[in-house]
Amino acid sequence: MSDDSAPIRALLFDDESLARLDVFVVALGESIDAIQDAEHLGHVEEVAKRCGDLAREAARLGLPALAVAAERVVASCRSGASAATRDEIVVLTEVVRRVRLGHRGSA
Repeated sequence: MSDDSAPIRALLFDDESLARLDVFVVALGESIDAIQDAEHLGHVEEVAKRCGDLAREAARLGLPALAVAAERVVASCRSGASAATRDEIVVLTEVVRRVRLGHRGSA
């Protein structure tokens, strides 16, 4: 399996972080759906806010690849390039898929 499709696992593994991580990963599907919906509707500020929140929580929970992908969406929103934002959301969606796969695989 290439690195581009490999499961992503959290770097933190204490009990408190794992409990928060469980809730976070379960909610990722809805989070990415909301981001995609906001982008489709042209709500760039909402996309940036949601991705900024996602990036901060991902960093706290030891998911740097997810944090970086979400921050790239924020940066593209700020640049005003809608095609770039859409492309970065596609990348973010793939990273979310890999995180969810990695989390299920760590159980």
